[in-house]
Amino acid sequence: MMAHVRQSRDEALARLRSAQRFGGCTRAALLGGAVRDPLLAAMTDPEAARTCFGIRGADLQKRWARLVGLAGARPASLGFVKVDGTLGLLAKQLHTDQATLSRNLRTWERRDRPPVLAEATRGKKPTVLVQIPFLTAWLLWVADARAVVHRGHQGFIGTDTIRQVAVTLISRGLRPPPEKALLPLDAQRMIRLAEKV
Repeated sequence: MMAHVRQSRDEALARLRSAQRFGGCTRAALLGGAVRDPLLAAMTDPEAARTCFGIRGADLQKRWARLVGLAGARPASLGFVKVDGTLGLLAKQLHTDQATLSRNLRTWERRDRPPVLAEATRGKKPTVLVQIPFLTAWLLWVADARAVVHRGHQGFIGTDTIRQVAVTLISRGLRPPPEKALLPLDAQRMIRLAEKV
């Protein structure tokens, strides 16, 4: 299993705190449930799961949906699932057995664009940390873009367009734009191009 998930989580949390400071707002204002839900739905849509992430089969897609739900359960989840305990405990939460989950994680990690990365530590307090990097990237982009709105900067896209960009691009397996703030014309062009994919 990969060994850099913990560092990625620390960096993601630092970026979320930076967005909070920039926007002068709370985590919930940036990534509350109403903000996260459409993103999670786009990632777990069966067609998107199959074509974008290679998640095929009804059972595997259910497991994927549960994992995505855990990874987006709170504003600070940021695409990560942390379990204090063994992989068996996470497997229970995903309604599967440890061997199946372990096999799924290894398969997902070996892909060119891995949908999931995992790290486990042993000892007195074993922990399992799983990341869905694509979800992390999108949640952080949405947080940054919404921080611009909360900051009151004029001329950039608002919350509805931020959601529309995110949902459209996620459903096609496209990564977030490098810019934190998009102009409305750029956002509409990005959506149009994504819809052609």
